[in-house]
Amino acid sequence: MKRSRWYAIRVAPGYQRMAAADERLPESRRMESIIERNCRKDGFDIFMPSFYAELKHHRTNKIIQKRFPFLVGYAFVNLPKLNFEELRRIDGVVCFLRGGAAYGPLEFPDATIESLYFAEHERRQAFLYEQHCRKENERHEQIQHLRGQLRKILPKGRKARVSMVDQAERAIDSLSPQIKERVQKIISELNALTGDVDVENLRQAV
Repeated sequence: MKRSRWYAIRVAPGYQRMAAADERLPESRRMESIIERNCRKDGFDIFMPSFYAELKHHRTNKIIQKRFPFLVGYAFVNLPKLNFEELRRIDGVVCFLRGGAAYGPLEFPDATIESLYFAEHERRQAFLYEQHCRKENERHEQIQHLRGQLRKILPKGRKARVSMVDQAERAIDSLSPQIKERVQKIISELNALTGDVDVENLRQAV
């Protein structure tokens, strides 16, 4: 079994950007950078320590997920065969990081690479938690928004202990066809947002 031999490469500007989406690739490679795709295409094992962030699109306001390098301008490549010249020919590879003018490419110990893998994993878990919290907050805000719409549509004077959904179901037959369709749509959206477990809670007094 060949041991790992990690070397740092200098990456050309722009090659650490995310590559174009390719649905043929496995899920683990969906957000790879251009330099990663170029190296992997030629069979090289590359590691670009990265972190993820959610950004709001400046035109659509849609939340998009982006991946950025921890070490701007650098990545690590495993070269157990020491085939430096083959790697230098790959588009986006500028040069190897050297130990000095009189030395060849600088080799990094496995412990250094493992530390970077751990740092990347830790930041990834923090990102996933932040993403989950954001989605839960958005779900809660949407539920409150839909409930507010029901309050505007339904008759006034409902009893405090009557759930809004129950009131909608009882009053729906007396509504005009257009309003009835809107109320039914809101109820469906609420059920989808709250899920099976929360539907009964929604039926309690609010």
